[in-house]
Amino acid sequence: MEQRYTIGLDYGSLSCRGVLVCAEDGCLLAEEEFTYPHGVLYDALPDGTRLPRQWALQDPQDYVDALLHIVPALLGKSGIRPDRVAGLGLDTTASTVLAVDRERAPLCQRPEFYSRPHAWPKLWKHHAAWREAEELTAEAKESLDLARYGGAVGAEFLPPKVLQCLREDPEVFDRADTFFECGDWLTSLLTGHEVRSGATLTCKALWSPAVGWPRGRLFEQIAEKLAFRSGVRPVVAWPGQSVGTVSPEMARQLGLSPGTTVCAPQMDAYAGLPGSGVSGPGILSMMLGTSNAYLLLSREQRLVPGICGAVPDSILPGYTGYAAGQSSAGDTLKWFTENCVPSAYEQAAREQGLGIHSYLTSLAVRQKPGESGLIALDWWNGNKSVLNNAGLSGLLLGMTLRTRPEDVYRALIEATAFGARRIVEAFRQSEVDICSVIASGGMAMKNSMLMQIYADVLGVPIAVSPCTQAAAMGSAIYAAAAGGIYRSVVEAVESMSPKSVRSYHPEEASQAAYNRLFSEYMALHDYFGRGENRVMERLRFETADIPCN
Repeated sequence: MEQRYTIGLDYGSLSCRGVLVCAEDGCLLAEEEFTYPHGVLYDALPDGTRLPRQWALQDPQDYVDALLHIVPALLGKSGIRPDRVAGLGLDTTASTVLAVDRERAPLCQRPEFYSRPHAWPKLWKHHAAWREAEELTAEAKESLDLARYGGAVGAEFLPPKVLQCLREDPEVFDRADTFFECGDWLTSLLTGHEVRSGATLTCKALWSPAVGWPRGRLFEQIAEKLAFRSGVRPVVAWPGQSVGTVSPEMARQLGLSPGTTVCAPQMDAYAGLPGSGVSGPGILSMMLGTSNAYLLLSREQRLVPGICGAVPDSILPGYTGYAAGQSSAGDTLKWFTENCVPSAYEQAAREQGLGIHSYLTSLAVRQKPGESGLIALDWWNGNKSVLNNAGLSGLLLGMTLRTRPEDVYRALIEATAFGARRIVEAFRQSEVDICSVIASGGMAMKNSMLMQIYADVLGVPIAVSPCTQAAAMGSAIYAAAAGGIYRSVVEAVESMSPKSVRSYHPEEASQAAYNRLFSEYMALHDYFGRGENRVMERLRFETADIPCN
């Protein structure tokens, strides 16, 4: 029999990455990346319409252009015949929400709505619906087990973003036939019909297969627009299951064979777990990138305070999938290098043929833990876990006239490691087993200093997956199960995922130093994050004429 192949697409915050792999052993034949021309719209729409603070939008045409570029490029690079591609899977950031009309066209593409911010896709990191999240949290306590979501409705979830649209632009809300998750919208374009991903519905939209939507006045106002088009019977599929086949028109545009299986979409970090080779319980998968995600499987469902998801079958069937995260990691380092590094450092980096991140790392790696006298809180884009508060902000403590850019750079990395340790401790305090740790993502592959800091702070060995595109690989693995090549996702993982090739082990002296620094981190964490001093929220919201509760 001829070999079969699958395609995985990973829609991230700034770009889409794609892989074409052999379904027998996961061998990578081709990869391609498409950077979104419009990036993230923080300050203004393309026509100059200004955006309020804490908004984060995207242009949906970027998603389509990525699809039309990457799939033909993968086929061309690999030389694989289209009829040998058994399936296509994709993952997206979540909750990334699109308001669409009856023809599934985003409202922002209509001339009358082009200048209306609520008509544009709200990216996962859109935190402007934080007040709606607080109100939905209060209401949901009457009808929903919020412990599955860390005790609160997150500002990154779908319902707060839809409720914000209803309140601030009811005309957009009324003209929308539904609010799509990005992944569901893309698979509907591929197949020509609608099937919703059970993973995003249960993890980001608060929907339950048993009871549907939560009860309450606020949910009733938005329920008809939340996830299913009016008059359409809801059809739900889970990652690893088929949602249909590529339509003849899309097959022509992409160069695929009509009838190629399309897999139910997954969330990006969730796809990274099978893409890293995890197929069973007890292995913590750390996806380190723009933001950090921490995924874990368990046969039991335990309630972990502050963890943003503990939902059965959300990652692999038969397991509760636990999810936690940090809303900013690589983003924080990117902010620092773009705004706080003097030109002399940039010149020195160029002279040595290094990027600015590599140059700062080459200086910071010479330091011992605690040597700079700095400590930071990792909340540059709020705290997702375990405080679940989008209103928190970053903190850097201990600066003097001797502080240098490399000192701050290392302190910011250490802060994300401390935040990771806080998440791991939350799991362990709730008796969720963590036997080993595996890391993937750009930062895990590129920065050995960062990985050694994480190992020292966590106090455990960390294996690094050799897969450069773990989420895209995970989507390709899901597609192999959906295409019938394997009987289950677990079987596909065990055959296709790469094995780790490098490990970092904690160093005793560094571990002891970081234990002391972590105590200081936790003192600041609780003081600013547990309500004793809400100065961060006051500074962030009162200056924008938004009342702080």
